[in-house]
Amino acid sequence: MTDEILGIFKTISEQVVPQAETLRDLDAKIGDGDLGITITRGMEAVMAGIDDLEGTPLSNQLGRSGMAFNRAAASTFGVLFATAMMRGGAAVKDREDVGPSDVVAIGRAAMQGLMDRGKAKIGDKTLLDALAPAIDAFEEAQSSGKSLKESTDAAVAACEAGTKATIEMQSRVSRAGWLGERSIGVQDPGATAVMFMLQAAQSWVNENT
Repeated sequence: MTDEILGIFKTISEQVVPQAETLRDLDAKIGDGDLGITITRGMEAVMAGIDDLEGTPLSNQLGRSGMAFNRAAASTFGVLFATAMMRGGAAVKDREDVGPSDVVAIGRAAMQGLMDRGKAKIGDKTLLDALAPAIDAFEEAQSSGKSLKESTDAAVAACEAGTKATIEMQSRVSRAGWLGERSIGVQDPGATAVMFMLQAAQSWVNENT
């Protein structure tokens, strides 16, 4: 799985950056309105350094990509992305035998990092509400003996449902939290970004497994 993550990052860049305007529009309603440009600049930086990461441990690939993203697009999302990548990478630090069975451990470590850094919890209308159900669904599918493709499909379906559910939630943290009940009725932009990224990963898995 070492260099597979680089292929997934490339697919994320190809598929998510073109949706920057959608993210900008959502973020303008309950945030700073800069999420689209953050994703664009961050993924451009990841792509600029991706060739240098080939053949290195997955922990290094995740950590360095996260830091590159945040350097190029310093923002709340940039910090959270970097934190998730570094924490997730630390879960498999320097290992060469990382595989699908490690995805849940990486995901849960990343999610804990997000909660620690962002001071948010599930139900606060954040990207956690998209990521948490995806990890749970992937774990359940793997435990049932499902293939990587089937597990990824289950994770993305759960992520999509979780993202849609944020529409009826009230934001509890960060800038969106200031809006109170006015944040209800808008799909969370961070959750939407996570959904787009996991959909891109799903595309890569479908094409390469």
